[in-house]
Amino acid sequence: MVNCWEEDEAERFVATIKAAGPQAVAFYVLALSTGLRKGELCGLIWSAVDLKAGTVSIVRQLVKTGTRPTFGPTKTGRSRTIALDGETVELLRRHRVHQAAGRLELGTTYVDHGLVFAREFGQPVLMNNIGQREYATLIEAAGVRPITFHGLRHTCATLLLKKNTPVHVVQQRLGHKGIETTLDVYAHALPSMQQEAAETVGRRCMDERIGAVAFG
Repeated sequence: MVNCWEEDEAERFVATIKAAGPQAVAFYVLALSTGLRKGELCGLIWSAVDLKAGTVSIVRQLVKTGTRPTFGPTKTGRSRTIALDGETVELLRRHRVHQAAGRLELGTTYVDHGLVFAREFGQPVLMNNIGQREYATLIEAAGVRPITFHGLRHTCATLLLKKNTPVHVVQQRLGHKGIETTLDVYAHALPSMQQEAAETVGRRCMDERIGAVAFG
């Protein structure tokens, strides 16, 4: 799949965005580590984030921005809870502190929708123009191949599968309605898994043969 990064590219991108500010780094790392859809990220609220347990519950998505944003169910109509790694939890914690300070400074001019990721005055992030200029600048600074924002979701899934994460776990994390969708979209990652499995079986058989000769 062209629209995704290899592991070293993802690592370079993450290393680069750490200087982009608390919200930006939390936003992009959460996208990469969870594979959330754009609307799910933009519609995420703090009450759905449990930093103590290290989980995030995906129960809705942003449908329309504006002074009165509209939210709706996820693409499949199902909610899901995703486990977060320690680094992502810490980045979200720092972002929340920074956001709270900004909200306090703005006072009543801040329109609080409870969003994890919001523009300066509390309005939802624009889905159709989700920091495209910033995103392109960060990609260039990291020296990695340009991919779309949705490519972060593909990168997450591909890297998980290449690390032999069970397909059903990846399916649940991405929120696919069925495992068939995951298998179809990420078939490109499966041959490498098959090859690794074959090599593992081959090494095991060889060890058994050597053991049989040594102790036979």
